Amino acid sequence: MDDYDREAVFTPAMVNVIVMVIIVLCSFYNSSLAFMKSGWWQPIIKIAGTIAVAAVLIRFIMFITQGASKFFEDINYGRDRLHFPTTSMLLLSDNSIGQDLKKRVRRELKTLYNVRLCSKTSERANELEARKAAKDAVALIRQDVAELNDDMMQRKLKRYGAYRNFLGGALFCLPISIICWAIGLTMSMSSLASTIILILYAILAVVDYFLAKKAAVDYAENLLITFDKNNFNET
Repeated sequence: MDDYDREAVFTPAMVNVIVMVIIVLCSFYNSSLAFMKSGWWQPIIKIAGTIAVAAVLIRFIMFITQGASKFFEDINYGRDRLHFPTTSMLLLSDNSIGQDLKKRVRRELKTLYNVRLCSKTSERANELEARKAAKDAVALIRQDVAELNDDMMQRKLKRYGAYRNFLGGALFCLPISIICWAIGLTMSMSSLASTIILILYAILAVVDYFLAKKAAVDYAENLLITFDKNNFNET
């Protein structure tokens, strides 16, 4: 497990699971309390704790979280991420970054990789093909920047990954938490704590959604700036 996996995948996955478990326990407060007082729960807890830290389980949770996070990207940026900020910023019709930076990056792509992106007229005529060409160019930019091991770039990437993967985990854990809370409420077992934590969890998921979109823009802009700084003097 590398730094990215620990910070951007494992941590948000564990936060979702821990919050969900707390909500479930609080939702069935009376049953949980009786279970804890029974005395025979101790060996079960030990076994469950051992399983919880097992590498296979952790990897599975991370896999589920990453898979679900792709759903967030599909909703916001379309399939194949053709509307991801990195792709959009290379289009001449986009004004989210300075035109001077955009022109330099496009010129550097042509010099370094012989990649010629679509003109503004071509973009208007066939935006889909323009985005596909820009997406392919972004792959080359990422490869170029990855070789630099730039600290700021790594932080931007991890931040976006953490926000995105937290949403992926919430797609599973939040509905389960709501269902358990609702069942506990109908059985008069849900505690006030479960309601408060569930509300805060839902608010956190909503806030994280907007933070993830902002982090995607920050990552995209920093990617192009880093690529430009690394190659501007060479072109």
